[in-house]
Amino acid sequence: MKITLISPPFGEYVESKSSRLVKLTGLDEVQKSEGLPIAPPVLEYLAGLTEAVTPDVTVELIDANREDLKLDEIDADLVGITVLTPQAPWAYLTADMLRARGKKVVLGGMHVTVLPEEGAAHADAVVRGEAEGVWGDVIADFKKGALKKIYDGPQLALTGLPRPKKGLIKTKYPMGSFFTARGCPFKCKYCSVYKFFGNNIRHRPIDDVVAEVAESPYWMFWNVDDNIWGAGIDRSIKLYIELYRELANMRKWWIGSGDLVSVQHARGEELLKWGRKSGLTLVMIGWESENFESLKEWNAHHKQGSKRHEAIKKIQDNGIDIMTFLVLGGRKDTLDDYKRALDVCDKLKMMPHPMLLTPFPGTEIYEEYKPYLIPERGWEYYNGNRAVFEHPDPVMTPEKREQALFWLRAEAFTPMRVIKRLLNIRLKGFPMTHLTSAILQIPMGRAFREIKHGNPYV
Repeated sequence: MKITLISPPFGEYVESKSSRLVKLTGLDEVQKSEGLPIAPPVLEYLAGLTEAVTPDVTVELIDANREDLKLDEIDADLVGITVLTPQAPWAYLTADMLRARGKKVVLGGMHVTVLPEEGAAHADAVVRGEAEGVWGDVIADFKKGALKKIYDGPQLALTGLPRPKKGLIKTKYPMGSFFTARGCPFKCKYCSVYKFFGNNIRHRPIDDVVAEVAESPYWMFWNVDDNIWGAGIDRSIKLYIELYRELANMRKWWIGSGDLVSVQHARGEELLKWGRKSGLTLVMIGWESENFESLKEWNAHHKQGSKRHEAIKKIQDNGIDIMTFLVLGGRKDTLDDYKRALDVCDKLKMMPHPMLLTPFPGTEIYEEYKPYLIPERGWEYYNGNRAVFEHPDPVMTPEKREQALFWLRAEAFTPMRVIKRLLNIRLKGFPMTHLTSAILQIPMGRAFREIKHGNPYV
């Protein structure tokens, strides 16, 4: 038996006469500029899980972001596609085309977890929730010719998990991934993570995490936890110490996402010291907005702490660079908030990662913004680059909010701003923090500056 697992691209596609999916709208042009050179985490992990539950199965991995997918050449017995919201139209079209050719298709991921009936209209089965507890049942039922329409994956303890299967993706990536926990203690209204993985954090055994990273062929990693130290200060410090002991002579480094309130903890300096020693070179911080009304609306102010400017400096002083996650264009935001975001990044010398507020299905903000959603903008627009809801201020049209986003990105990544940020990195992080930052900033800046946008303030 052969299973093909596919990671979809972004954008809108149509079927061509040669059984290929051809890009239609080009909505993924701005998405390309944000891509990190990371092997798709779900593909490698599902391959390892498949091998663990059914060793007799052959697994093929297809990264449709980088590979030319020819549907008529897929010879698998069963095809699995993981679905994020902006990928849903592509995934559904692909699933429909594969099923028309007689293939059985299983869909999983965050989008079909919250909209299982929508996904089930395009698949032979939908996995809702986490795969570990049901993937073996899906394969067993397929072998018996008795696939159920929907499988509910429970939230299990993260012990005895399979290792990601390396070497099956055709595209070569310099960066791999690992995770140490699932869940998030915060309840930001725009976030899918705590809705999908839960508000109570589940930890992987530290020894398992360290062994996986040590054995991996990658030299740089993205820690895909929603919060690299929000799972508990004491546990995080212990993890970093063990990573340091194991990896100190192996020349491996990592980046991830974190909150600011943890840094303001009494053990904050200790946390950052061991984070850097363990190989942490850059952290993506959820700054969100300079508009406090928006922070309150999104329930995002709790993870900021009372001294977030000081927390940024504390991270930088420990030789760790910062990429600031900015959420813009909410219904309480103004056009001036884009300028204010640029100003605070200049002041604190933070690399920005600006996105438009996107009310993903299943989130609290989706329910609140549902009356204002633009019906003509399908799921492919829900990628953080496009405005998908109406704003009460007539000046803040969808087009104006998008233009302001592209303007902010281009301005934030001018060569001079990139140079100033690189020069601001402390010598404690030399040379890998500087190298990591340059690897991210230089291609992002080039791509952002190539996108035509105009000046929203003229």
